[in-house]
Amino acid sequence: MKKQLLVLSCIEGATVMAVELCGARLLSPVFGSSLYVWASVLGITLLALASGYFTGGWWSAKSKDPAKRLFLILSFAALSVLLMPFTAEYLVPRIAYISFFPAMIGATVLLLFAPVFFLGATSPLFVMLQSKSQADAGKVSGGVYAISTLGGILATFGCGFYLMPQLGLKITLLSFGILLFVSSALLLWKFLFTHALIASGLVVLNLQSQLKNQALLYLSEGIMGRVEVEDLNYNQKTIRLLKVNDIIQSEMDLATGQSVSEYVRVFDSLCSGFAPGSKALVLGLGAGLTSNVLSDKKFQVQAVEFDDRVIYAAQHYFGLDKKVKVFNDDARHFLNANQTSYDLVLADVFKAEEQPSHVITTESLSKLKTQLSKKARILINWHGYSSGELGKGTSILYHTLLKQGFHIKFCSYSNDEHHRNLMLVASLEKLPELAFEVHPDLEKTTLVNTDDQPLLEEANALANLSWRNLYLRHYTGQ
Repeated sequence: MKKQLLVLSCIEGATVMAVELCGARLLSPVFGSSLYVWASVLGITLLALASGYFTGGWWSAKSKDPAKRLFLILSFAALSVLLMPFTAEYLVPRIAYISFFPAMIGATVLLLFAPVFFLGATSPLFVMLQSKSQADAGKVSGGVYAISTLGGILATFGCGFYLMPQLGLKITLLSFGILLFVSSALLLWKFLFTHALIASGLVVLNLQSQLKNQALLYLSEGIMGRVEVEDLNYNQKTIRLLKVNDIIQSEMDLATGQSVSEYVRVFDSLCSGFAPGSKALVLGLGAGLTSNVLSDKKFQVQAVEFDDRVIYAAQHYFGLDKKVKVFNDDARHFLNANQTSYDLVLADVFKAEEQPSHVITTESLSKLKTQLSKKARILINWHGYSSGELGKGTSILYHTLLKQGFHIKFCSYSNDEHHRNLMLVASLEKLPELAFEVHPDLEKTTLVNTDDQPLLEEANALANLSWRNLYLRHYTGQ
């Protein structure tokens, strides 16, 4: 088999995975990264690949110069990849004005279909150019798809662990678009000045767009989403925001260094009355404002945060108290290995509007129980929904805690479930009356969240969808 075609096939497979991973993350600032979004990305990707395979087979049978046809298809694929950041920045937010599901699917089609379609259409031509006879077709096609898949594997790890976190989504896509175009021109000995001119223009415009983002205090795009820090002038105050996928995670009054979020006021009241030197664990550091509250109350604070970019933002932009001991780890992994006993545990593991369900399963809670002092409290920050279908996840969480023998109460600053957070307070001992206590009307259920049947992501899907829609309308007018 021709080595240069195998190299191109490897690059093509790598580009498919880069497009899929970056595409999902380009959608997340508008639509989040929920189960619905990933289902849309995977479905449209498969549809585009299938359409490309079919069309590419038809083109290969009709082409008099397969090498030239292959170069043209790869060129269009490269141009489509280079267009993705523009599509995400200028077109996707405008589609978001219509209802969520049509907007999400339409945006996914607009962003992903063309590049994946053209990339998929190359495979039949690779096979045709490599096959000397009909007898070779099976062996050649197996080799082409294996090499293409190998490229996809390398790109998945490369994008996930280095390119996207270090370079950002736009530069990653630019790199793959340029690599695809240049390698096609060199390895197929084809060159079209018009295509090169268009590609160069897109690269320059993308780089200019990238420079505009430098107005933010901090911006990092990676496989875990977009992390931003920016200052906002509001009611004659400067509010510093930490955002993940365009959803505000923390809000700090820059003049006082204190959170302006109502739920932190509830949290402050619930962590009062502990003796100085009590040990606290925070699962989900965020901007570190809750950790600072605990440190001010003389707790010995340990905080766990999976995303090292969030740790960096908390330390450099939000004044995280240096006495807080921070662990860059997954919350569940930390609990499994931990031996320390705590008097207070805060689980605030929101990523944008989503809650990682593996942190709050019966098995995880069983392990956590062994790390609690006799009168310890667990505080769980949760969305505000508690009734009907939107409250299904809250009901499952409540019964999961009950199954592990916890006494539970709910606290909130509001009775309006569409515009509040709930704070679940759990203890192995009976709880007294609490400030900000509310009494939600929970649905009865026998369902609990376990490692074998992690139900919370699906159960919270509609609540997360509703929360994001309300958020976008309130903060962005979409």
